[in-house]
Amino acid sequence: MVDRRLSSTDDGLTIARSAKIVKDISIKKKRIVVRGHKDGVAHRARVVYGYSESFSIVAKVAAERISKRIPEIALISFEYWKHGFLVTVAGQRLLWHTTRMPAVFVHRLGEVRSAWRGAGSCIPAMTSVASAQFTFSSKLVMREEFSAFSPEPSPASGRASGAYAAIFSLYFSALDPAIDFVKLRFHDIPCAQWNGLGPRKSHAVKGRIALLQPEQTAAFALDGRFLLCLSAGPRFLSFDDGSFVLRMELPAEVHIGYARSPEEACSLWHGWRRKTQVQRVQAPSSSPALPLKAPLNVPHLDARDGAGLLGSLSFSGAGPEAFQRLNLSIVRSARGQEDWKIVDLMLCQSDVTLPPLFRREIPPELHIPGDRRRMVTRYAKIRAGLVQYWEFCQRRWEETGLPALQHPSISMPRDTLFAARDDILFSGPDLLFAPNLGRTGEVCPCLLPAGQWIHLWTSRVYSSGMVTVHAPFGMPAVFYRVESEYAWLFDSIRQIASRL
Repeated sequence: MVDRRLSSTDDGLTIARSAKIVKDISIKKKRIVVRGHKDGVAHRARVVYGYSESFSIVAKVAAERISKRIPEIALISFEYWKHGFLVTVAGQRLLWHTTRMPAVFVHRLGEVRSAWRGAGSCIPAMTSVASAQFTFSSKLVMREEFSAFSPEPSPASGRASGAYAAIFSLYFSALDPAIDFVKLRFHDIPCAQWNGLGPRKSHAVKGRIALLQPEQTAAFALDGRFLLCLSAGPRFLSFDDGSFVLRMELPAEVHIGYARSPEEACSLWHGWRRKTQVQRVQAPSSSPALPLKAPLNVPHLDARDGAGLLGSLSFSGAGPEAFQRLNLSIVRSARGQEDWKIVDLMLCQSDVTLPPLFRREIPPELHIPGDRRRMVTRYAKIRAGLVQYWEFCQRRWEETGLPALQHPSISMPRDTLFAARDDILFSGPDLLFAPNLGRTGEVCPCLLPAGQWIHLWTSRVYSSGMVTVHAPFGMPAVFYRVESEYAWLFDSIRQIASRL
């Protein structure tokens, strides 16, 4: 990251001429730091507001000039006055706190859980070029950081994707040990569609959610944002239209990522997580001891919800280990009724999302009809025949952060039909399947996206829309793109399966 500061002079503020991004801004006795992205170089673009009301008007004009010159930028602005502050990110009001209308609350030990008090007024201080700290009159301490991420070159092409993203972070602690919880009321984009915090029966996130275990799980919005809250104890989230509320035990962290689509948000999450893990290993004492990984906790799991659970997990920033543990939990929750559908659910997944024992073997816990030895051999040969595609899905996940198993809305966020469904999954970019876990029988309906799709077992071509296919054991409703570079491989699987 390259920082460009505006320094105070008698005639106003001047910009470091090496950047040459913003020109001719004159604000007396004030300081602005700019972040942005241009020609592959990341810059800071921060507008730090002062006490003067007129200054905020000039600063907004400066922000507009920056946005016109650098349209990819996600600007952040802090407007501060004696009794509160306003945080705006990417043009969206995020956190607006005043003593009369607080958005930051504290709770003290020994009081009833509903006894929330406003955090009070605050005093800001720049702790570094990249962050500022706010100390509230209640002894709550909030540190903010804004990290800009430039596009990384693709390992295949060596070129950057052109995407630009940023992450806004808040870190909370207390000078008073009697303060145990913090509550935050954030503004949100109206009609925002949040997903994840999984695994859950449905990928869509609405209403109140309790995360009682310290596992790290996130929520991704279809507009390209992600939300992660970390705490050493329980976290309680509430999502409403136009706002969301977080309640967390201290110490706590909140990270909000900004990208242009869910796919780019996954890539942003992937790169940021790798960077964060390296930083914590190199300097473990500089960050709170908050969990990075923890055992997966899925209370009251029902195998019939397998597709929804896996789709929700793909929206939660989970790694391969989480998918493997969830698949193991789905198998263990089987009740002996149509267990073959769980086998078909695993048949269509990449190796990296399955426990090693399930990649070529049918789990012994599952009851399947007919000749078990024959079906085990068929399962193993089909999965072995797709190993080249499975390896591609794993490399894609490692390089771009796009899960090898995902809900369709990650790739097609504007298609409202998929946003309401929890019975369809993508295995990699080219293979779509409907596990049919929630229905009885061998007939399976499936909603196909735009384009031409080939039914894996019959080679019949289907257009977009709702289709119904026969899906007996060993032949789930699976389709692949006509233009897929692995079409030859999928067709060979059909030929292999017809002889087994």
